[in-house]
Amino acid sequence: MEREKTNRKASIDADTILALKEELEALHAHNDEVEARLHDSSEQLALHEKLVAQHGILKHVFYGVIGLIMMMGGLVFWGWHTEQTTIEREMAFFERILLVLIGIVGGAVSSFFDIRNFTVSSSRNGNGNGKKKGVGDYD
Repeated sequence: MEREKTNRKASIDADTILALKEELEALHAHNDEVEARLHDSSEQLALHEKLVAQHGILKHVFYGVIGLIMMMGGLVFWGWHTEQTTIEREMAFFERILLVLIGIVGGAVSSFFDIRNFTVSSSRNGNGNGKKKGVGDYD
């Protein structure tokens, strides 16, 4: 009788250990899934912050170009109004600055709208478009 109780207790202990082991494996799988989602979220947040900073810089440079064009227009108007013909040096100065700023805007716009800036590295799978490979998809 005593031996039967011991065997039953050992069987219950083994079942409990197996149940705890399964629960522990499920918790580890859930933990891995949560860590993967957290990693994706942090990468998306970093990408968002980068795009917001790029947008701010692009906006400031754009307003600088617009302001410079307005200043050139004001200089031309002032030259016509005062009938001065010696503003070529000032116009050449504004033209050089304007060309440099337009070059900056062009580079910034092409970088800002580059599609490679919008991909999160964990969503890449080797086929270049972030989609999962399906039946019939080739490299």
